[in-house]
Amino acid sequence: MLPRMDPADPAPPLARAGIPGALLESRQRWQDFAGLAADLAFETDAAGHLAFLWPEGVLGAPAASLLGQPARRLLLHPEPDPFLTRQPARGLRAWFARPGKEAACFSLALAPLSDAAGRFAGLRGIGRDVTANLQETEAQAAALRRAKALETLVRRVRRQVLAPRMLTSTLEALGPALGCSSAAVLEIGANGQIRTLHRHGAEPAALFTALAPMLEVIVPAFGTGPAGEPLALLPHPHRVIPRHALLAWRQAGARPFDEDDAHLLAAAADLLFVALGNQLLQQELEVQARTDGLTGLLNRRAFLEDLNRRLDRMGMAPKAEERGALLFLDLDNFKPLNDRMGHEAGDSALIAVGRLLRDIVRPTDLVARLGGDEFAAWLEGADSAAAAMRAETICRTAVTVLPGLVPGFALPLTFSIGIAMRAVDGSDTPDSLIARADTAMYAAKRHGRNGWRLAPGPMEG
Repeated sequence: MLPRMDPADPAPPLARAGIPGALLESRQRWQDFAGLAADLAFETDAAGHLAFLWPEGVLGAPAASLLGQPARRLLLHPEPDPFLTRQPARGLRAWFARPGKEAACFSLALAPLSDAAGRFAGLRGIGRDVTANLQETEAQAAALRRAKALETLVRRVRRQVLAPRMLTSTLEALGPALGCSSAAVLEIGANGQIRTLHRHGAEPAALFTALAPMLEVIVPAFGTGPAGEPLALLPHPHRVIPRHALLAWRQAGARPFDEDDAHLLAAAADLLFVALGNQLLQQELEVQARTDGLTGLLNRRAFLEDLNRRLDRMGMAPKAEERGALLFLDLDNFKPLNDRMGHEAGDSALIAVGRLLRDIVRPTDLVARLGGDEFAAWLEGADSAAAAMRAETICRTAVTVLPGLVPGFALPLTFSIGIAMRAVDGSDTPDSLIARADTAMYAAKRHGRNGWRLAPGPMEG
């Protein structure tokens, strides 16, 4: 309310109140306007100490307790220091620490104050709290970064056709997207044993001990390696044994993974697990396509393909390494067994034969069921003496293992075996080897079965 004017007094109210009163009124008006327009209002003196602060508790402490304190002590970071400003300024941003509250960012408008002599007398300023705006902007920027990184990741993966290349591309993309020095897909066994299936960058074995406490969970876990490497482990959500997980890590001393990184890692892990599932399915289909479903041995097509590759490789080897023998095996009395005892009994006999042959041949050899009761084995690097010894072992083992396999069937289940040695001149093909071994096998049958015969060479009679 304005003071009432006395008609007898020509002096205006402001003059009667004097200069001090005018200054107080001006200061009060400024404080009132600042309070309406800003979230923070303050003044400092020439030394940078707070002379005025509004509203009460805005910086987490009573205003009276802050007056006279250096204003720069309110800052969360020493730089930049807006209280060093000596020119009018707008839009300066500074983070203020607030005891008992979260730090806040204010957008400041500052005006320097001068005394009667024109010397700097302090700062007057107002601030608008932009913390929420900044957080929203940062969240939007983080979401945009994630979207772009994920788009790049998906684009790289989609270029690949084969599952192994998809896995490799995903692991490679994590480096530029997340600053990871290395990444790997791990397989975790029932006893916690870890095996690396795929990797990009360094070998992760040195980190396995640090991963032990993180293996029991099915949610993303973060830790530190033995040298201080930030670790991120993202397990497959299904607890099927063996389990799989994505491991990503940064170099020692690098910043740890944050929430933004975790979002992108989760998306990358989803892509990896889809690609890994495709690879495992592809491998299973390949195994099924190459394997005899009853015995688990190679089927005819896979055996011929593998044997052909080996013969081609041997054709380029020195003469001393050009050895190899093919055994063609026929199970004696299998047809009577099938006819009298039924197909289930016949299948049991074939399964037992498969186990017998797998136990006798070496890992470097090939063994297959060609069809019916006919089997074949390629003995890598064997000469005729070694091939004969192996055939003799098979016949002797069959006599021990196969009798009594089917109760009520009296005929002996034995082997007739034909052996064909690879021609020294390299002229043999898988078909020619099988044809010669097959002929020798029938010779063994004519000589009473449960035995073997060595086929003559391709140029012999």
